[in-house]
Order: sequence, then C-alpha cells, then structure tokens
Amino acid sequence: MKSQIHEFQNKNKSKMSKASHILSLGLFSTLLFSCATVHDRLQTGTIVKDCTGTYLRVGENEDYLVCNSDILASKKEGEKVSVVYDYTKECKERDGKIMCMMYHENKGMIRVKSVK
Repeated sequence: MKSQIHEFQNKNKSKMSKASHILSLGLFSTLLFSCATVHDRLQTGTIVKDCTGTYLRVGENEDYLVCNSDILASKKEGEKVSVVYDYTKECKERDGKIMCMMYHENKGMIRVKSVK
C-alpha cells in the first residue's frame, strides 16, 4: 500500500513539474515577444527645432533629441509626425559639430528608424 501511495505521489510530482515548466516557458515567451512588440511601435509627436538641434515632442512636453535629424530635415517646426525610433546613448552624428550654448531640456536621445 505504501509503495502505491509513493508511486502515486511521484506521478503527481512529475505532472506538476511538467506543468510548471510549460507555464514558465509560456510566461517567458510572452514577455519576450511583448518587449519586441513595444520596441518598434509607431509614436506620434511634434517636431521642435532650435539652435541646439531637432527634437521629437511626445506626451506631456517630453522632448527627445533626434540624433539623425537629417531624416526630419524636410519637416517644419510644429509639424506632427509619426515615427519609429530607438533610444540611444550616443549621438555620433553630432560629434564635432558646433551647437549654440542654449540649454534644451530633454528626456534622452533617439535615432529615428522610419517616418510615416
């Protein structure tokens, strides 16, 4: 009788173990794909230009410095645009360029991937 109970418990443990592995894999996959989806989503913002550079204003006056501003050269100040972008820590396009001494508060730097 004890061996039957022990065997029953072992079967239940293996079923629970398989179920927890499947659940963990499903949760991990969901998180992985949701992060990739958010990464390339289309954002609508307003073009802001001054002597310090070109910015994309999104949300409640959150400006992001556009590193590759040449992609938005044909856009005018105040124009609404929809773009796909990546956040970046470096702005090599601006290296060695002389900018004015004015301060423009921003939330970070972005590199625009496409304009819709």
